[in-house]
Amino acid sequence: MSGARRPEGRRHRPGVLGPPRAVCLLAVTALLSVPAALAQGQTATPAPSGSEGQQSAASTPPQTVAVDPTGGPASLPADVAAAIQAWTKAAPTLVNLSVDPASASSIGYAPPALLGPDTLSLDLRTPGQSAITVQVAPTAVKDHPMVLLHEVGVLLGLPEGSGDVMAYAVPPGGEPAAPSSADVQALQAQRTFAPEDLNHDGTVDFYDLVLFGQDFGTQGVNVPGDFNHDGRVDGQDLALLKKAYHFSPPSQTAPGTTPATPASGTNAAGASSGSQGTTSGGGSPAPGTTNGGP
Repeated sequence: MSGARRPEGRRHRPGVLGPPRAVCLLAVTALLSVPAALAQGQTATPAPSGSEGQQSAASTPPQTVAVDPTGGPASLPADVAAAIQAWTKAAPTLVNLSVDPASASSIGYAPPALLGPDTLSLDLRTPGQSAITVQVAPTAVKDHPMVLLHEVGVLLGLPEGSGDVMAYAVPPGGEPAAPSSADVQALQAQRTFAPEDLNHDGTVDFYDLVLFGQDFGTQGVNVPGDFNHDGRVDGQDLALLKKAYHFSPPSQTAPGTTPATPASGTNAAGASSGSQGTTSGGGSPAPGTTNGGP
């Protein structure tokens, strides 16, 4: 990492949620310069769906990571290999990661002054560079086996919050011992759909623009809107989105949602035909707990 630029990072903590993202949709919309056809209410040709808008999962590129056990237990290389094996077993066609001392990305132990008492790991990426430096607390691997599973997921390109081992924080009770189906599905979606298709519906359109607006101007590791993987979401990523974007009017319902239907006892005019002052609903949701992500 260059000393001239401050590396951007993300902390993996027990029970701490990640920071919110600012929404810059209006600025991004203006930069995209919506064609006059849409401004006049005309319909543009929709983007291709299905295999034409997706990437093949079979073309998984090889990835490498260097492991340095200096400053902690000497078992780190074996522990990292075990975490990679767990991911490979869970998603054999999606993972092509191996240990290589010459790799630009690395996993090592963090100096005591770098991590606070509530931080288990830290991911660093210098803006403008693609390599990721993972720093873990020397005691984290033994006390929290999930940490290396999480960090291998980071090296594979997954953002936090997209599954179980990729959660924003270590859950207070019971850590996953292997990637779950939700983790594998997140990796499958990333390998299948074009990077600009942020909502994974097979089309790069208005709804992807909305999601991109939430990331615009941010820096960090594996931010979904960072299409060129340089650690920041800026005009270069906007240019890639504009190239892939297919202008079409947004529908009344977002992808994956079902239009609301009138409740039972309501006529077409919207007047209730049932008893006045009564409503029927699905009841309260079952009580449960919410886990923050790593």
